Amino acid sequence: MAKVASGQVHKVIRVVATSSASWEDAARRGVGEAVKTIHDLSTASVVEADAVVRDGELLYRVKLEMAFQLDRSRHDDRGETSVQVKRYLILANQTLPSPGLRELIEEKVATGHCEFHILVPEGPRSSGYHDMSGTLDPRLNEVADRDRLVALDEAEERLDSFRASFAHLDAALTGEVGVGDPMAAVRRVMDRSTFDEIIVSTLPTGISRWLKLDLPARLQRIFRLPVTHLVQDSA
Repeated sequence: MAKVASGQVHKVIRVVATSSASWEDAARRGVGEAVKTIHDLSTASVVEADAVVRDGELLYRVKLEMAFQLDRSRHDDRGETSVQVKRYLILANQTLPSPGLRELIEEKVATGHCEFHILVPEGPRSSGYHDMSGTLDPRLNEVADRDRLVALDEAEERLDSFRASFAHLDAALTGEVGVGDPMAAVRRVMDRSTFDEIIVSTLPTGISRWLKLDLPARLQRIFRLPVTHLVQDSA
């Protein structure tokens, strides 16, 4: 849903946030998480508040209605001149540190005002490991859980390092690790934002799981956006 405000177009989404402290703390947490990935958040209103009990603990829950700017107009550093920006969604994981992606971002920035959002999808963990007889082994499942946490930590570290390397560029660069298959992760981002182009960075054919899923072509077909596909070795 979108609305017009002050001559601009805004998109409105709903977010549910919880806290064990208070409804006010739940609202602060919800807004705090939203501003990490949503650019130009303009309003956040509590539309419903209740409480639930989970595992014997009382949780305060709020439903927030948030609006953020949908168009591409931005103010310059002095807040005077309105400029138009182009927004890119970047999908990368193991190839995130590769030089090809860095070079492409620098090329995009050189063409004009740009904003980038980096999505690092991490697939869902296995539903369970089995021993030689096919029986579910809880000990192996614990190993799988630890492996998943390690993978998520590594993805976060790659993302933080990559963003830090572009601190010198005159461009907004946000990012997140998306848990789930890459298409589902992209859908969640698309639900709350808009982009002009998608950049997909993958490993070579035969190695890349994303290419086996035909991800670049599917993204272009579903979201009807230009898709730039980079094939790189992991760094």
